[in-house]
Amino acid sequence: MELRIELEGYLELTTEVNSIASQVSELIREVNERFRESIQIKEAAEAAIIVEYGGEGRRLRVKIISGGRLRAHDAFLRLKNLLVEKLGQSMKVGVREVFVDKLVVKISGEHVNRQSAEEKLKGVAEISVEDNTLVLIFRNLSDHDIRDRIVDRAIRLVREKEKVVEEAEKLAPFGTLLRKGVEKTFLFDGEISAEAERLGWAKRYPGRGQWIFTGPMTALLRTLSELIIDYVAKPLGFQEWMFPRLMPFDVFRRLSTYVEHLPEGLFYVCAPPRDPSAFEEFKREYMLRRELRKDLLKNILEEPGYVLEAVQCPPFYQYFSEEIVRLEDLPIKVFDVLGGWTWRNEAGGVEGIVRTNEFWRMEMVFLASPEEIIEIRNKVTELSIELIDKILDMEWRLVAGAPFFLSPEEASKRLIDVSSLDKIPTLDIEVYLPYRGARDKAEWLEITAATVHRDYYVKAFKIKEAKNREIWTGCVGHGLTRWAAGFLARHGFNFDSWPKEVKSRIKELPQPPRTVT
Repeated sequence: MELRIELEGYLELTTEVNSIASQVSELIREVNERFRESIQIKEAAEAAIIVEYGGEGRRLRVKIISGGRLRAHDAFLRLKNLLVEKLGQSMKVGVREVFVDKLVVKISGEHVNRQSAEEKLKGVAEISVEDNTLVLIFRNLSDHDIRDRIVDRAIRLVREKEKVVEEAEKLAPFGTLLRKGVEKTFLFDGEISAEAERLGWAKRYPGRGQWIFTGPMTALLRTLSELIIDYVAKPLGFQEWMFPRLMPFDVFRRLSTYVEHLPEGLFYVCAPPRDPSAFEEFKREYMLRRELRKDLLKNILEEPGYVLEAVQCPPFYQYFSEEIVRLEDLPIKVFDVLGGWTWRNEAGGVEGIVRTNEFWRMEMVFLASPEEIIEIRNKVTELSIELIDKILDMEWRLVAGAPFFLSPEEASKRLIDVSSLDKIPTLDIEVYLPYRGARDKAEWLEITAATVHRDYYVKAFKIKEAKNREIWTGCVGHGLTRWAAGFLARHGFNFDSWPKEVKSRIKELPQPPRTVT
């Protein structure tokens, strides 16, 4: 698959281009030399080169061609940075605007699919086919559009089908079974939350997918969290942190995969004005009629500016955003459980305590070299399975899971390489719930998801390594309320039937409150 790119655009300077013509000419020569040096000789065709340039008032117009290694639009931004570096201090020359009038991407290969490209890039690029070459034409791109990787994501989208065809022999759908434990007997085959309600261990909150957990359930949840800390987190050197749960849009905008694939799975928060008088009518209506006038609130509240935390790990990436780390100081491994609830607007409706809008989970997140990230993710997975199997005596299986940000519909369209655990982006640990049906037909319950993000969050949050060495991130989310559901299905609600270590940690199970009703 060959990739060629042609760019026509301009840099608007703070001075007339003709007044610094000789300096610009020397700069272009130096820039082209740097572009060539950045690519190995045998890959010279992949280099970018400025083939034309000229002045038009304060606009320095250029034409750049490239292959797929150093792409023309990235070279354009490098030109801007080098211009400021070389001429900014000595001649007080700055750049006011970066603009691409036209960018043409040519993708040649055997699997050109114009219809698919048109569907995926409708409204983004013009699509045509020339001599078995797919042509994408982008117009009027700003500096922000280039930095936001619109062109690169578009290229990746139209090449997805070709990649699947080329690697089909190694690919399998999400949900593919990788390993499983031995079958075990279950002491409770009913719906967990219904029995928890009957016993007073839990009670539904008026909000959709929300619960109040009383003493017995809370004791179990706390014990499960402590077991994961003691058997998984601490042996691997994880340090406990506390993360915020109210995510500002400034952080949210960096989670492009979630914004693109699952914005309907989030709860958005509107901040109120710090002006008591703005609520006068709202308060008066409540005092007079005992009504909460939501229509009045719409006129008072600001537009959404926050998102309730749905994945729990972004504060870790934000902590390192714009920071420089050394590979020698890595890995950094932390876990968070004290920060509180996590929120998702669950797809397909809520289901008892296993699919809720508000749930309790433990997040483990880490920053390291690519090799260490994979190793840490795999070790966390292995120790979690050992805890589930040996200490908690539960039935489990390991499957190739879909990343959190993909809806079930999106995940069903994709295939992944399952030839090695190291190549699978997400490993899901699942447990069996008898009330859902027979083992071979029922939907098993995912209780832990262990994911390698590669460099996605490193780039999104601009985390730098001191010597530009590659660093990745990974995370593991343990759904503690789901762990509890799987535990109760296996061992029932009779405390005496629970595994020895769980009983020894709890000592005496608290009793739920009694009411006359």
